[in-house]
Amino acid sequence: DQLYLALRLASVDEYLDRAHALPFVADDLLINFDDGRAAAGFKVLAELGQKTQILFFTHHQHLVDIARATLGKAVNVISLTEDNVASAA
Repeated sequence: DQLYLALRLASVDEYLDRAHALPFVADDLLINFDDGRAAAGFKVLAELGQKTQILFFTHHQHLVDIARATLGKAVNVISLTEDNVASAA
C-alpha cells in the first residue's frame, strides 16, 4: 500500500507541475497503514496540499485523530452524522 501511494502521489505531483491543479480525492487511503505510517502519509498529503486541495474521506475516527495530531490546525474536519445529513435534506 505504501509503494502504491508513493507512486500515485509522485504521479500527481508531476502532473501538477505541468497542468492546472485539480483536487486530489482520497477515500480511506491510509486504512491499512499503522499509526506511524498514517502520520507520515498525512505529512506527505500536507506537502501535496501546498499545490492542490486534498479531500480525504474516512469513516475511521482514529485516522481523524492521527491527522489532527500530526497536522494540527492545518486539518479542517467536517463530520457527517445522521443528524447533519437529515437536516441537510
